[in-house]
Amino acid sequence: MSHNENGFKMRQNEKTSKITIDIVAQKSGFSRATVSRVLNRDPSVKPATAQKILRVVEDLGYTPHSMASALSGGKTKTLAILLPDLLHEYYTQLLAGADTTAEEHGYTLLLKTRNTRKVFQELVEGGRVDAFILRYAGPASFDEDLLKYLRNRRIPYIVIGTPPFLDTHPAVMIDNIGGARLMAQHYGVHGYKRILFITGPDHSNDSKDRLYGFKIGLSEKGVDPERIVVEEGDFSQRSGYEVAKRCLLQDQFDAVFAANDSMALGVIQFCQDRGIRVPEDLAVTGFDDTFFAGHLQPPLTTIRQPMYEIGVVAVLNLLRVMEKGEQVESRVILPTKLIVRRSCGCNGEPMELSNPTT
Repeated sequence: MSHNENGFKMRQNEKTSKITIDIVAQKSGFSRATVSRVLNRDPSVKPATAQKILRVVEDLGYTPHSMASALSGGKTKTLAILLPDLLHEYYTQLLAGADTTAEEHGYTLLLKTRNTRKVFQELVEGGRVDAFILRYAGPASFDEDLLKYLRNRRIPYIVIGTPPFLDTHPAVMIDNIGGARLMAQHYGVHGYKRILFITGPDHSNDSKDRLYGFKIGLSEKGVDPERIVVEEGDFSQRSGYEVAKRCLLQDQFDAVFAANDSMALGVIQFCQDRGIRVPEDLAVTGFDDTFFAGHLQPPLTTIRQPMYEIGVVAVLNLLRVMEKGEQVESRVILPTKLIVRRSCGCNGEPMELSNPTT
């Protein structure tokens, strides 16, 4: 006879896979939220309450997946990665790097594209994951309260991108400044002086760093950075087209540097529509080295982001915290490369140039 104090007994042939957290809550007489906190080892739950719930869990045989590990004080061996969407090609490489690295270390990657309070609570209170990888893509994707929620529960997380209050959050990012500086120095080699720079949205720290690095590189080549024309886009192909339409019909430029490849594509499309030859009449370059960059006509000169490596480093840093108790570095900056093709005015074979020494 089971020592079940709640007056029920599991039948021998009942499948434990059918047991859910709601059944545990019903049988124990406590709320689903309280059961979740117990399974997540929340110290705020009274010991007597936790003991009663754990006894029900044991009697029911409720030990699937992450819960079995959580109840024994172990880990779920699952990492959650939250991305704003899957439309951007570079997320494919990021996911590949993160997933491969996680699998090599015996972990599973759980992908979510809705960065909401409900998602966080389901994953955390349900004891489904050990740590979080979060992509910063503007204020809408970054809730400070949710990160406090993770910190209060001592759940490791790492941010991909350049979040506000950088010193507060561990992050893996790319050298936006160094990459844009390389592009500016390459423009100096070509002798370009009348330049249009198309930024991303105002909230984008990545875009701001790229503009800053570009201005530094121009200064190093003796070009007055204040002479460049700066116009805001939103990282979309359409915005690149609209900025080009607005600016190229009113003024004469030597070159356009767009803060990402999608906007550079929009510029090239406008030039094709208006009979402006690239690069003979106007050089056009981008940032990212997305999958289509080398297939445009002309092939796009751009800055390559190491997206695969970002996924690798993000996972490895979290594993250092979870398995070795080490502190996550406040920031890891990975190098970018200048990929020279024909859209900048070069006619030779494609080549790579590394970041200049800072």
